[in-house]
Amino acid sequence: MEEKYNQNEVEELFNDVMLEIEIVEKIFSKSLYYKQLSYKEQKSSQDIIYYLGEFMFDYHLESVNTWSEIAITDVLISVFPSKIVANSEFFNNVEAVLVKFLEFLYYSEKQVNCLVLAEKVKQLSVLMLNEVEVKLKGSNEEKMFGLGEELGLDMSDLSDLDRLYKLVDLFETPKKKD
Repeated sequence: MEEKYNQNEVEELFNDVMLEIEIVEKIFSKSLYYKQLSYKEQKSSQDIIYYLGEFMFDYHLESVNTWSEIAITDVLISVFPSKIVANSEFFNNVEAVLVKFLEFLYYSEKQVNCLVLAEKVKQLSVLMLNEVEVKLKGSNEEKMFGLGEELGLDMSDLSDLDRLYKLVDLFETPKKKD
């Protein structure tokens, strides 16, 4: 049986899920699991965790304590590569961050299924990276990421990517009006 929600209920549920993600991510960022990540992985971790929480709810109505293998498979293979505009450097951080985050959730008793999900993330990582490579190959984004690297920006950091987009927008030629 399918449950019906009105817009306000959905927004309230979403806000509750994202608040839970924010709280858990802050605790994670002070844990030994977080400290085991490399510097670049740590820089990307908040974005990766927030996106995972958002997409797990948006596409599967799942909160942290109900995350499933089917949902995480869909999110990592289909949603991440199509909704997150970033180069492969950013996506290379996803596996390490999510594995450590899921281990943290399991051992802090926030989610009992997380070790299974961590193994699933490890299996899906190569497929996700392949999807990203196919999506980027020959695209304008790939050229823009090359420009960002030439400018000395860290293309695995979404805030640097935002700066690059703002720079490109400044130089973009407005379309001629007919």
